[in-house]
Amino acid sequence: MAYTIERALGEARVFVTRQKHNYRVAITRAATGSFLANLTAQYDSIYTVALGADSVQLGTISSIGSGISALISVPVGWLVDRYGIRRFYLLGIGLLAGGVLAYALAPNWQAIIPAAILLALSMRLIGTGCSVICADSLPNEDRATGQNLCVTLSSIASMISPLIAAYLITAFGGISVEGIRPLYTIRFVGYGLIFLFIAAQLREPHREGMIRGRANPSFISDFRQLSKEVTSCGSGSWSPP
Repeated sequence: MAYTIERALGEARVFVTRQKHNYRVAITRAATGSFLANLTAQYDSIYTVALGADSVQLGTISSIGSGISALISVPVGWLVDRYGIRRFYLLGIGLLAGGVLAYALAPNWQAIIPAAILLALSMRLIGTGCSVICADSLPNEDRATGQNLCVTLSSIASMISPLIAAYLITAFGGISVEGIRPLYTIRFVGYGLIFLFIAAQLREPHREGMIRGRANPSFISDFRQLSKEVTSCGSGSWSPP
């Protein structure tokens, strides 16, 4: 049994090593992101109710998040095709950190609504980013294995984090607003570190059809250009590239 596990780990290590750099970055982000998300996953509803929401308001918050995610699916895909994945991946992680911070600072259940919107936006951006990175980084013969390995690592991380969360909540005072709130702060710090990791390590895949600006565009100018495109989408001038 021990030999089988050791052999499986060795084969997984060899598999990951021979893939592109971006794939290794993506599975690291996915595993750590899954760990952080599952620190509070089972407590999100409890926390929102403890802040004053009833069952109808809780359902409304969930519906708002789902609606936002559905509405932006196509525009996000189009913008990623136009501008590339790296800045959108970073934007998604930044929005995720912002949504978690809103949870951490929420004084009442109404403050959870903008947090839910930020989280819905971030999940769509990050999900699109993962799909593009896998498609670009994995050869056809390794694609299914690579995607399932990513899922496996994320699942292992998500199995561990609830145990740690339970210990932390007990240490912070039990299942209450004040007991759960510090977990969101921990998540915020974690996503900040992930943002820095992605900014330093993720490389833009070479893809045809993206808009090329100046030779060395700045982070601010990139998002100024994106804002212009989003405005044009809203005015009805959106069209595929």
